[in-house]
Parts: sequence; structure tokens; C-alpha cells
Amino acid sequence: MSISGQDIDPELIKKYEEMRFEKKPQGMILKIDEENLILEKHTTEPFEEMVASLPDNEPRYILYDFPMKNRVGLDDTRMLFLFWMPMESPVRLRMQYAGAKSLINTKFNGISVQLQEDEKSSLTAERIKSKMAARQGANYQQMG
Repeated sequence: MSISGQDIDPELIKKYEEMRFEKKPQGMILKIDEENLILEKHTTEPFEEMVASLPDNEPRYILYDFPMKNRVGLDDTRMLFLFWMPMESPVRLRMQYAGAKSLINTKFNGISVQLQEDEKSSLTAERIKSKMAARQGANYQQMG
């Protein structure tokens, strides 16, 4: 469905919900293809491997279910929405992705933390988990 029409294909939302309720480390890379938000990749690979597959010159949306420990030490996962916006992206794409970003927050339930990054060197699992734990407060801590 069309991004400009502010809607997302229900099948894409269904795939996201299935991933979210599995409660295991996995992710989705989404991209805008012309006017449509599409699933570019669904993966159970480690976060760093997924990041390595991101283009160096095009934005992407990443939804990743990170393993965390809650305040009593039990395993849990927290859904990350990462807006990948490399500085090398064409201005037109940067504007298109920035304009559709709020649609992700509206249509995909259960997002715990939202981050925006523009350099792959800052996209390490440890750094992202640390940021997530800080934003989740005392209820969550980074898994070792």
C-alpha cells in the first residue's frame, strides 16, 4: 500500500506481529520502493550481520527484537525501531523516509525504543543495547 496514502500492507503488519510475539532475537529491514513500504529482509541473524547488509547510501527502517534482561534478571526482548539514515543518502530519499517515519510508530505496535543512526560504526549490538537499557530505565538491563 502507498506510503503517501499513509497506509501499510496488512500482510507486512501481520509478519511483524508474528515476529514480535515469537520473543526471540530477529529483525526486519523495511524499505520504500517507489511509494510502497516493503519487506526487504526478515532475518534471525545476529544484529551486526543484519547491519552489515544495510546499504551505505540509502535509508532503511529496521525493526529488531533485542534480547534484554528485566529488573529481576529474567530474559525478555524489547522491540527496537531503528531509522537508518546514512549521510550519503540522496536528499530526496532522506526526505521521503523522514516523512514516512511516523507511520511506522503508528502502525507497528509494541515498539519499545526508537533510535536514529547515520554511521555503521555506531551500530554495534552492545552500543544499541546500552542505549535501549538507558531508555528503558531501571526495569531493563543489557544482556551480557
